Amino acid sequence: MKRKGFVRPLLLGAVMCGAVLAMAATSEASRQPTPAMTARLAAKVPVTGVVRAGNALVAVGDYGTVVRSTDDGKTWKQAAVPVSTLLTAVYFVDDTHGWAVGHGGIVLASSDGGANWQSLGAVDGNPVLLSVFFSDAQRGYVTGAYGTAMLTTDGGQSWRPMKVGSGHDGDLHLNQIFGTRDGKLFIAAESGGAFRSTDRGETWTKLTTGVSGSLWSGLEGKDGEILLLGMSGKVIVSRDGGQSWHPLATGTEQSLTSAVALADGGLVVVGAGGVVLRGKSGSPLALEIRQDRQNLAAIATSAAGATVVAGQLGVERLDGAH
Repeated sequence: MKRKGFVRPLLLGAVMCGAVLAMAATSEASRQPTPAMTARLAAKVPVTGVVRAGNALVAVGDYGTVVRSTDDGKTWKQAAVPVSTLLTAVYFVDDTHGWAVGHGGIVLASSDGGANWQSLGAVDGNPVLLSVFFSDAQRGYVTGAYGTAMLTTDGGQSWRPMKVGSGHDGDLHLNQIFGTRDGKLFIAAESGGAFRSTDRGETWTKLTTGVSGSLWSGLEGKDGEILLLGMSGKVIVSRDGGQSWHPLATGTEQSLTSAVALADGGLVVVGAGGVVLRGKSGSPLALEIRQDRQNLAAIATSAAGATVVAGQLGVERLDGAH
């Protein structure tokens, strides 16, 4: 039996309650697509995702907003987007080819580094999509609410289901999918769930994380370690491909939503309540609390090494540089 409602830490200011957003079950697919409105302060719209696209940075968020920076996050320009739905995630496989996903199963694509976007339509069932990852310009993956997981081999023109979990696990919200340098795929899911694929998404293995709260995201560290992060300040690390997991001390109970591995081996983690954690993936992380205490949803680094965060107050450089 499907659960009613949907819980996801989108960290969008006006609709945020604590660190978790309770979404109504109303389908946005019933609305006629309308282009995103042009806004003078588009970079201040609640933002859910930010990534690097070559020498540019691209961020997505509410109202179909996409903004792009070509000066390491100092200034942002709004992109042309054919939909006004909430966009939840974005990924670029190189400096030109990228995809964004959101509510109503919408999938967008860009072939010019994020300056312009076209709609590829909605995946079957119009689900809430939460994550997108592409291993190359043709093969990609989306995950989302209630076990939604799909695979494309034609750049997002068509999709087929992936069977990730079974039984109760088949209904888990699949919060983020990401890949590693050796070709493995991992999914961070609710209720401490995590999954791994070693055959490009064709089959999946459930991992034992020892965590009960939802895991919101994950990444591969500089030395190949896998990190997952989530509710109650949890950061767990595996150095054996997900076979075993060890917690890192964080000093916070806030939900942790996104992290980035720095070129020097450092790690920066962000989360609700203005939390910023810095350190190495094998040692306790130093806790900072931003004065604005905004809920942060995503983090990325620019080609020049600037760190940019996205959250309920938009997108900005982490250290306040302009």
